[in-house]
Amino acid sequence: MNTDKLKGVAVVSQDEGAKLGQVDSVLFDPATLQLRALQVKGDGQTFIVPLDRVQTIGADAIMVESSQATQTASKGGAFDNLVDLNTLKRLKVVDAAGTFVGTMRDLELDPTTGRVLRIAVHKGGVLGLGGATTMIEAAAIRGVGREVITVSEVVAPATE
Repeated sequence: MNTDKLKGVAVVSQDEGAKLGQVDSVLFDPATLQLRALQVKGDGQTFIVPLDRVQTIGADAIMVESSQATQTASKGGAFDNLVDLNTLKRLKVVDAAGTFVGTMRDLELDPTTGRVLRIAVHKGGVLGLGGATTMIEAAAIRGVGREVITVSEVVAPATE
């Protein structure tokens, strides 16, 4: 599952048969890059749906059992330390040899667990065009910091 594709997807309650809103942002644990929650906007309000309350992530909708799966976004709450995808996309990726691999562009996740399968790292190009994208397997990620992701040796990138 490509995380960029989750934005705008409907969140639907099975019990009430109602659309609760649309995904506005995906929220990750910054230390592990694991998806932890979805920030959803609906009916003029913003709320959080923890990943463990999501039943299915389908092609057209994210299903939850009921509207009780939602939580209010609040300061000092359990989700305060999570970061959104745009914050992660600013992280630089450096390999064990000290070589700049690129900037993280996206994460590919296991839709059932929220665990990172691989990250897409992009380097070069102008205004998002051209350059090269490298897919790095999760097992190669050595550390995630506030500014840098360190990875073990990286193989040659795939060109866009």
